[in-house]
Amino acid sequence: MGKLALITKVGEEDTGVDVSGREYLKTGNLKMFTASSSVSVHALLSSLKKLKLEPSEVAMDLLVVASTMYAADTRIDRKTFGEDSWTRIIDLYIPVSDPVRWSNQSDRLQKIFRFLTGDIWTLYFRPRTNMPILSPRGNRKKYKMPYNTDTVCLFSGGMDSFIGAIDLLERGIRPLLVGHSKSADVAPYQSKCAAALASHYNNIAPQRIHAFLSIPKEDLFDSLDNTERGRSFLFLTLGGVCASSLNQTSTLVIPENGMISLNLPLTPLRIGSHSTRTTHPYYLKMMQELFSQLGLGVTLHNPYQFKTKGEMLIECANQSLVINTETMSCSHPAAGRYQGGVGSSNKHCGYCVPCIIRQSSFRAASQHDPFPYGVDLHSTPIDIKTAKGADVIAFKYMIEKVKRHPSYLTAAIRNTGRLGTQVQRYVDVYSRALNEVDQFLNGVTLTA
Repeated sequence: MGKLALITKVGEEDTGVDVSGREYLKTGNLKMFTASSSVSVHALLSSLKKLKLEPSEVAMDLLVVASTMYAADTRIDRKTFGEDSWTRIIDLYIPVSDPVRWSNQSDRLQKIFRFLTGDIWTLYFRPRTNMPILSPRGNRKKYKMPYNTDTVCLFSGGMDSFIGAIDLLERGIRPLLVGHSKSADVAPYQSKCAAALASHYNNIAPQRIHAFLSIPKEDLFDSLDNTERGRSFLFLTLGGVCASSLNQTSTLVIPENGMISLNLPLTPLRIGSHSTRTTHPYYLKMMQELFSQLGLGVTLHNPYQFKTKGEMLIECANQSLVINTETMSCSHPAAGRYQGGVGSSNKHCGYCVPCIIRQSSFRAASQHDPFPYGVDLHSTPIDIKTAKGADVIAFKYMIEKVKRHPSYLTAAIRNTGRLGTQVQRYVDVYSRALNEVDQFLNGVTLTA
């Protein structure tokens, strides 16, 4: 279909770049840090300012890079502009404070973006004009810091991130919680979880940064794409920007169970949109290299890489708080709302991959989830030709495939990305997680 270009302009003085000599099918313009900005990062910057935390110039550059990538990923429709109704060819023109430093990372960034989204990316960096940030970084020493920590924990409103925060607090670590929500579907759950932590750990209650970032729906490519495979780069960037504002060295905790982290395609047809790589260990390795090369002083850490979701719940340092606080794991919570009838609030649909894994974890922990699901998979036969049966039958396929051909799992995991010398540990955790799902799905009746 041809190349597309997205040109980001930072500050009122930025006039962009002339690409008229290049053959682009379509170009878009993104404005940041202007009175008429099409990208809003107000929530993030306001939260940091209240805590007197100041990102460095390179951290702000990273925010611009992530915003540009996220805008292209969500506003260029694959079916319309993809070469094969999937793969897009995208050039990004990004203003930064140090073009040489960023140009040295172009190959790494393009590799990260390609791994996440499956698209072909080319990045072009140019000097940016001045842009308003929080305050001159040198003034930071004048403040008595009201929030002293060296740990940031990503905080999605889901059960994994809630457990991650609890386990840190139980160890006496007061993390800075960073949550991002693209819509109102999950924001209330982040607030509920934050309130539960503040109430239970009132002596060391963690602060939360709501790092909402909005991208315009208009004036880009007149299209939308809902696959959002690149959202993880934005989420880790938001966490990295906050973590780099804390101390010279800090840790960004990414709580995610091993099954979701690897996120294997459950069937051969799910290699595309169903198989995101948001916390895949190879992706985290590449992000760690990027953060290190940029000098952010941030170490990425997923303490649950080799834990199933059930094991996370069983071993949580405060299991009762998890069970009695409503978290959101569903991939499309609005579906649960519609199933509940008029006036219902968002809830778990009950039949998507994350919902199945969540219910499997409660069963593995011999616990009952007191919060509602739109569909009870055990109460009525599930038609495999409907959306309600698609993920159930996909799990059934994977479970049977592994039972018949145990070596298949090792090959499938190796195929997701470079995993170094710990492949067997990844195989083991996925096997245990698959067994949790198998035990939960036992008794579910399928119909054709």
